[in-house]
Amino acid sequence: MRSVRILSLPLGVVPLLAIGALAPASAAAKPHDLVVPTAAYPTIQSAVDAASPGDHIAVRPGVYREQVTIGKDLTITGTGAKKTTILAPEQLVTGPDGVNSIVTLDNAASVDISRLAVSGPGSGTCDAGALGAGIRVLGGAHLDLSHARVTHIQDTPMAPCFRSANSILIGYLPVGTGSADIRDSTITDYQGSGIVVLNEGSRATLVHNVVTGQKRLSTDGIEFVGAIGRIEENAVSDNGCRQPDPGCGTDFFTQFQHAGILAGGPGTVITKNRLTGNQLGIYAYDTAEISHNKIINSGFFGMALQDGSFTATKDTIRGGAGGVAVVASAVDTTARLNHVEIKKTTGDPIQKFECCGFTATVTTKP
Repeated sequence: MRSVRILSLPLGVVPLLAIGALAPASAAAKPHDLVVPTAAYPTIQSAVDAASPGDHIAVRPGVYREQVTIGKDLTITGTGAKKTTILAPEQLVTGPDGVNSIVTLDNAASVDISRLAVSGPGSGTCDAGALGAGIRVLGGAHLDLSHARVTHIQDTPMAPCFRSANSILIGYLPVGTGSADIRDSTITDYQGSGIVVLNEGSRATLVHNVVTGQKRLSTDGIEFVGAIGRIEENAVSDNGCRQPDPGCGTDFFTQFQHAGILAGGPGTVITKNRLTGNQLGIYAYDTAEISHNKIINSGFFGMALQDGSFTATKDTIRGGAGGVAVVASAVDTTARLNHVEIKKTTGDPIQKFECCGFTATVTTKP
């Protein structure tokens, strides 16, 4: 039997090899701060390319005319939405999903962006080089946006390009997801929609934002399609049908409508928002928890609830053409209106629209 010699060390002395083995591997990967512009990083993209996951990029005041593509976990901070601007370049490079965007998040990256602006307009047209989005989130990426501004996301000249020029576009149809937390930010003067979240598996939480359309083309404020999330304490205004838009109108069965908030699906919460001057204040489908919203001067209805089961609680609708529309076109629809206050509308406070053998049922609790 071979003997094993045990080396005796004085009390308190630890082998250096053991210390190295116990040292955390992350000690060598401490996040770094990169500053733009400097000689090393004249552009935001150059800093992104040089950064390691977890690094912080500080962007000084100025206008940065460039596209930025991010595929790693980073934090990017400007000096204020009125001082630091990422501006659409004259020529846009098409992203991996065929969309021209000013800022793109991809590759499952988690990116925090704050205290800066992302601005158009793009120089393209519907036929060539149309600006698809201000900020694009795809490939399972996550955006955390705060104290920011996304504005002038439109083509030159502004035109009704289909699915074009959305301020923030999250997810992708028919496949592809993204997610976002957006708060304390201003989204304004967009050609398409303010914030769009697409596809099952995509999620977003939108809190305390200002989303304002323009009165030249048809727009939606906040739009969830297949995705779910929480929409809370946002101010959304000036979204609706504009001419020329022959497919847009007041017929729920043959035309499209535009809304301040369009959303639905299990888990969707729409609460404490203020919606002013939209064609439809809230347009909900499938199901949603709706409560404590203030809806003012809607061009068509303050609220439309279509093809599903809904409960609205303590919402206030004031002015405009109509109060609540309950629409059944693909399934029977039920709406429970609990303490919903409807005042000073020019049309009936509650109306039902039924098609194709489906029924709309409304119950109210004063």
